[in-house]
Amino acid sequence: MRRRIFLWMGLSILFTTLVICGDLPAAEMYKVQHGDTLVGIAGKIGVTTSALKAANQMKDSSLKANQTLFIPSPKIKNVSKSKPSPLHRGEVYVVKKRDTLSGIARKTGVPVAELREINRLPGSALKIGQKLSLKRPEPEEQAELPAEYTGDEPETEGAEGAILTPNEAWAAIERRKKENAALLGKWSSPEEPKLVVKAAMGFLGTPYRFGGFSTRGIDCSGLVKKIYQLFDIDLPRTANEQSRVGMRVSRSDLSEGDLLFFNTRRRGGHVGIYIGNNEFVHAASRKKGVRVDSLDTPYFNKRFIRAVRLKGSDDGL
Repeated sequence: MRRRIFLWMGLSILFTTLVICGDLPAAEMYKVQHGDTLVGIAGKIGVTTSALKAANQMKDSSLKANQTLFIPSPKIKNVSKSKPSPLHRGEVYVVKKRDTLSGIARKTGVPVAELREINRLPGSALKIGQKLSLKRPEPEEQAELPAEYTGDEPETEGAEGAILTPNEAWAAIERRKKENAALLGKWSSPEEPKLVVKAAMGFLGTPYRFGGFSTRGIDCSGLVKKIYQLFDIDLPRTANEQSRVGMRVSRSDLSEGDLLFFNTRRRGGHVGIYIGNNEFVHAASRKKGVRVDSLDTPYFNKRFIRAVRLKGSDDGL
């Protein structure tokens, strides 16, 4: 119970300290929409959940659709006037006379190592007029796949109803032990995966920004990493690295909170969080931001490559 309280406190702090209040219109009342949560509303308007409860004399966090809430004065200062991130200066930098790679890194905020990797530079030599990309390619917009794409790899487990020999049965048990050992932790309660989903859904509408790690802008792996930090899991920063941790699960065995990986311009280059009903939430692209999509859509159905589970319950599932 105490852990759940701390998790809700963490979610409240997350949305009330990172959101940009200056982007929202001034309002004194808020009408509750279907699917709204107190944490999400607090994040939208820039106040704490405790302030919302106090202003509306609420004993708990339960809400009803069409309920009207009084909005107290925001407690968070407008941060929209803060110095913009150097990455907002553009996606391409044109090399000028006397430019050096380290100097460009300081100007743009992109580390030297990342500049080299993005632009495939063998060394530090530059030419005047050379164009350097400051961003990695984002997930592709939905489009038809090339004819040679074959989709997800088939499962290797035996057919349903197959009779196993004793040796095969023991091998299956040992394989299951290894899979469970790959889990990074256990859920403290059956409700915890639903809290993962609620935390991720609180980012809906957040702009996509490569390298971003806040409600001002976030990328796909940043969203996954930030959400799981609330649940004591410290993940790597990139989608490709995240795909190598945890326990792999079949597409037919997905559970809330599982990570889904897709091929975009590179293998395993995109990740989202499964929320149930064959849907997932992810930082899609610069045009679409954080949104919910379905695995049934042709684009994601054909690009899906694997699912990974990070935490399990006491029964190992």
